[in-house]
Amino acid sequence: MAHTSIILIAGLIFLLRYEPPESGVEFNNVQIIYWTCVITAGPVFLAYLTRRLTALRATIIFEILSLVGYVCILYFLNFPGFINERFAFLEMVHHSREILCLVPLFVGLLSIRVLMYEGHMRQSKQRWEFLSFNFRLLLLPLIPLLVINVVLDLTHLLPETVQPFVAVGVLLPLLVLPFVIAPLLMQFLWKTEPLTNIELKQKLEHLTKRSGMKYRDIAVWKTGGLAIANAAVAGIIPRNRKIFITDALLRNFTDEQIETIVAHEIGHIRHRHLLISCCLVFGYLISSVLFYQVVVKPLKPFLEGYPILSSIVSILFFVFYFKVFFNFLSRRFEHQADLYAVDLTKNPEAFKSALENLGFLSGLPKTIRFVLEIFNTHPSIDRRIKFLDRLTAENFPIQRYRKCLLEVKVLIALIPIFGILIFLINW
Repeated sequence: MAHTSIILIAGLIFLLRYEPPESGVEFNNVQIIYWTCVITAGPVFLAYLTRRLTALRATIIFEILSLVGYVCILYFLNFPGFINERFAFLEMVHHSREILCLVPLFVGLLSIRVLMYEGHMRQSKQRWEFLSFNFRLLLLPLIPLLVINVVLDLTHLLPETVQPFVAVGVLLPLLVLPFVIAPLLMQFLWKTEPLTNIELKQKLEHLTKRSGMKYRDIAVWKTGGLAIANAAVAGIIPRNRKIFITDALLRNFTDEQIETIVAHEIGHIRHRHLLISCCLVFGYLISSVLFYQVVVKPLKPFLEGYPILSSIVSILFFVFYFKVFFNFLSRRFEHQADLYAVDLTKNPEAFKSALENLGFLSGLPKTIRFVLEIFNTHPSIDRRIKFLDRLTAENFPIQRYRKCLLEVKVLIALIPIFGILIFLINW
């Protein structure tokens, strides 16, 4: 499945760390609106020209240009100040109204995505499906921000002495909430319907019984003309957990292949990858505080008066944590789930053919250069197949993937250590 845009997250960090400029050119409201529209439309227009004149589809380049334009809108046009002035009547919810400051970046990213991929979609229905899906996908990271801001607005109604305790008591459970309501988030992205293939449903039910995984239901994602072939098991609470299979998977794969793909997703549950991912999110909060104390704080005298540079430092840490470190673990989780799928189904050939078919339908390259692969959540198709070949050859080093990975044990040990270090630094 597609992932939420790292560019949008970077924009969020710029907004959260925004500091009003002490001096600069003053713009009236009409000029701010005009230049906001021009700067937002610039990367979109370049993307349109590129799509029309070349075969290049480097979407990330234009998304980065959109982010640069957004930073200009924030600091040169003082866009947050404009929003606060225009929506002063929302003072009671001044945290929540901050979400309006992200509108230019949101519109720019959505427009670029549609323009760069619209050429592959001949029917208006497909264009609408693609637009709708990306709108919801970009909306996902904004929902937690809005919830957090609503909580902060509500705590201001309480006495100051209890505000911090209430905020922490409410916000910490919100870290776990996305993993609990993951089935609802899946249905937010796609329409679903019950699986009507009785024979396949019985096979999958027998598979889940053998695995010992409990779940609530099996649903079919309706991806329509986008024809996305995939499967997922979502939800850390068994009573709320669902198995999802896309309609494209049902159309293009045999029952044996679908069984192995679902077994792979079951492997993520059996190895507790969702819970570990939840720990990783908490680990980011702890490590980011330590990073601020050890790196950012000593640099503050040098960054004084350069809030953009301070934001860039925070973004670099975020990118390293989630796009390098997190993805490093994610690729190992994929190998663990692959191994589990083969062990559960005893059908490695069906799983390998399913992987090749997934790569073909999704347009994924079979091999990826290592420099590029370190930013991916999944290993290349070729690397995953070679991993399974080593399994059939009884290669001893990969047996460690059947147990809790050493990297995960180190991570779990580091979280309290980082917490103790933060306490000692602030003593």
